[in-house]
Amino acid sequence: MTAISAARKLIIAIAITAIVVAGGWFIQLRIPVAEPPPLAIEPIGSSVLICPEPGANAELGVRVSAAVVPGQPGQGTGSGSARLETLPGKSSAEASIIGPGGQVEIDAFGEKLPPIRAVAVGSFAPGFVADQWGRDPRGTGRGLASTACAPAASAFWFVGGGSIAGRQTRVVLVNPDENAAVVDVLIYGTEGLLDASGGRGLVVPPGSRLAVRLDALIPGEKSTAFHVIARTGRIGAAIDDQQMSGLQSVGADWIAPAAAPSKTVYVPGVLPGAGARVLSVVAPGDQNAVVKVRILSPIGTFAPAERDSIKVPAGTVISVDMSPVTGGQPVTLELTSDQPIVAGMRQFFGGKKQQDDTSFTSGAQPFSGPAAVSGLPVRTSTDVRLAITAPIGAVSVDIVLLPYRGSKEIAAPTAPQRVSVPAGEVKFILLRPPSDADWFTAVVTPTGDSGPILLAHRVRERSRYGDLITGYPWAPLRTEVTVPTAEQDFGVTVR
Repeated sequence: MTAISAARKLIIAIAITAIVVAGGWFIQLRIPVAEPPPLAIEPIGSSVLICPEPGANAELGVRVSAAVVPGQPGQGTGSGSARLETLPGKSSAEASIIGPGGQVEIDAFGEKLPPIRAVAVGSFAPGFVADQWGRDPRGTGRGLASTACAPAASAFWFVGGGSIAGRQTRVVLVNPDENAAVVDVLIYGTEGLLDASGGRGLVVPPGSRLAVRLDALIPGEKSTAFHVIARTGRIGAAIDDQQMSGLQSVGADWIAPAAAPSKTVYVPGVLPGAGARVLSVVAPGDQNAVVKVRILSPIGTFAPAERDSIKVPAGTVISVDMSPVTGGQPVTLELTSDQPIVAGMRQFFGGKKQQDDTSFTSGAQPFSGPAAVSGLPVRTSTDVRLAITAPIGAVSVDIVLLPYRGSKEIAAPTAPQRVSVPAGEVKFILLRPPSDADWFTAVVTPTGDSGPILLAHRVRERSRYGDLITGYPWAPLRTEVTVPTAEQDFGVTVR
């Protein structure tokens, strides 16, 4: 083969390669980039909520309640069911809801039932809520203790708790499923992420509960925050807190779960009255956070003169008493940070010489849909108030109450109460349930022209032994889910 013919073959090969490459490039230009499949919004088909521990901090009376809030999308099609049921244990109980608008309860008086699983499927799943309520007016666990029964999940945040002398904080983990769950409890303190190896790799057997005391993991911590992560499976997580003075309880409640780390966090449900309002903020990342504070109040929004900025070193919990700037009024805190943060508040009630009770609230995010809380008490000495915050724009909501008069009755909602809140303000509304009800579910629905809302409630029982108080921020109803729709991809060859 001559050098000339070899050169010709090389030139031809190069030309053919160039044509193939150019042709492929041309074809790529003509084939449009595939768009992501469209999303569809459908009613949820199932809901599993976990009520952590009937009987904790309330030896004289505990109620777990559930309701299917009527009028939600998807309730009018197909069959459904909803029930409360205890997980396996020494005692058992079950109660079923008869339809949308139906409500049920499981009571525990003088005994501790196993954790309760609230399950709804089909047309009963949209608008399904459950809550746990406990009351001990005089005993060693004296206080009101309440929490929403939250969906089983793989991650939770809590801000609050401590392990100093006289204080007991417990992490309660519930596994509702048929396989074991492996859980890590990461604990942040005033000096950073704590070396609590006993909280890593916790195994929660199927259908059971595991309770871990904070003082057994890391004693001597005054302020803490928790990140609970399920490595395998899913769990319900809750934290309860109790403080004693000698043999006398000076406060017991569940710590409300907090919103995930964000650069803007709201803390609703800061309650009126005397006593410290201790805000705790954790910066879980590796950068220090500078947090700007504004207060949304019944008369408008302002930056507090003395506590308008908080510096939070990376990985630590910083606590500040905000009572000097809240003025004893019902308010919401707006926290704006240059780094993601998580927040919560411990609230003390009573004067300098008498502490009646404690309660917790936590960081939350505004939402636009309806929300509800069940099991709210109807008692002569007790009042229930609702804090409605307009964090961004003006808010307009309708409030209806569903009275509970037995599990075989569909509740007839009360006439709607329309409440409007100007942008940047808070209204603290007294809820007036029918006197012949055992308890009630409160439902709040934004009107069509309403901005996003924040909600929290307060239950107060007046007593000669001192007032008892509980409450927590609300979450929006779970009614719909966004799912991708399937489309044929003509770029994929099927053989």
